[in-house]
Parts: sequence; structure tokens; C-alpha cells
Amino acid sequence: MDISGRQIGPSFVCLKINSTLLGNFQVFQSITPMGPLLQKVVHRFYAPRCFAPLMKIFICGESLMFQRDINIWNNKMFRRSPILAKEDASIKKFRMWFSQFYTLNSKPFTEATTVGW
Repeated sequence: MDISGRQIGPSFVCLKINSTLLGNFQVFQSITPMGPLLQKVVHRFYAPRCFAPLMKIFICGESLMFQRDINIWNNKMFRRSPILAKEDASIKKFRMWFSQFYTLNSKPFTEATTVGW
């Protein structure tokens, strides 16, 4: 099985799976900001029609994993200089790469999380 993933900008991920047993299929994830700390996430699965039952299982699994991730995201804390294990070295590179997508108009975390009522 050959699996390759590619992130295109901050809001689009493409995952390609090529398998002699399962066939070839692709998963696309798009993330659209809807407001501060609010995003719309869409997953699209593409495979030959004969794999529809298998894709339903994959979609169910993806949904469960995504729900678990939401719980983590909703309770995370920003650390400017987090303590990382050597296996997490790519996180620092990812943060540096991702920072190019912030602008002067981007709200800081403290401002985005302040409820103004």
C-alpha cells in the first residue's frame, strides 16, 4: 500500500492511497474559516463505485477520529516555545511555515477568545 499526503496552504489536504488489494482512492479535506475560532471542515472521499461499502466504513472511522480531535483542539493551550520530544521536531517547522498565512489583521488568540457581552 502506498499512501501519500500533501497539505496545500493552510486549508487544503490531499491524501492519496494506492493499494493492490483496496484499489486507489483519494481523500480531500478543506477547511474554511467562518469566524474567530470557528471553521467549517469538509472531507470528500473519492473511490471506484464498487468500494462504496468500504468508503462508508472509512468515513465512519474518520468521523470518530475527527470528533476526538475536536475535544483536544477545544482544550488546547498555546505555548510560544513548547517543550517537544525529538519526534515532534516537525511541529516547529510546521508552525514556522504556517505563520506566513497570518496577517496584521489576524486577531491574537486572547482577543479571539474574549467574549464581549
